[in-house]
Amino acid sequence: MPERERPWKVKLTDLDSGLILIETELRAGGIRSKRRYYTRYRVEIEHPGQAPFIHDYSARDREVLVQIPVGTLGDPIGWLPYAVKFKDRHGCRLTCAMGENLIPIFRDAYHDITFLTHQEVRAERYYATYCLGLFFDDKNLMSQPRDFRQVGLHRTAGYILGVDPTEVKPRLVVADDSRPIAEPYVCIAVQSTTQSNTGTIRRAGPRLSHS
Repeated sequence: MPERERPWKVKLTDLDSGLILIETELRAGGIRSKRRYYTRYRVEIEHPGQAPFIHDYSARDREVLVQIPVGTLGDPIGWLPYAVKFKDRHGCRLTCAMGENLIPIFRDAYHDITFLTHQEVRAERYYATYCLGLFFDDKNLMSQPRDFRQVGLHRTAGYILGVDPTEVKPRLVVADDSRPIAEPYVCIAVQSTTQSNTGTIRRAGPRLSHS
């Protein structure tokens, strides 16, 4: 709000719970909720001599950005379907930001989604932005509504985006998905995320994973 002699009255409400998150007066500046996950907000602003401004969150036909961290493969594969659920639920124009090397496996499978690197993102373009990730020190649950260690590493994206956390297999386009070795073999992921001891057993039939 621009500076005025008489203060603005500002209120931010969670429409689904009815909880008033912020209610204050200020002569200039802005407000920001500490929540970093999906919330259906109502913004109300009043100032003497002006008509009240009231806006209810609606992402329909608006630009929305979902940011997926770089440097991993499994997490983006597990999280992307929840971004797709968000797009379908809200009818928004979705952009997903991720590592450049991951974009080719998704881009040709989802023609209705824009895929960008994080360097290509222009933040001011988007009506809403959501950041997916694992927030270990989020004791007050401001970045995620549920601790990912309780709901699962991949399902946490569903909670952050406010969609059904049920698993959905993503569509992938891989230039060459042939087996590099014909016989059964074992992969030991010595360079996996945080060097976790995760192995994958590959057979001629179904694939089994364990950690």
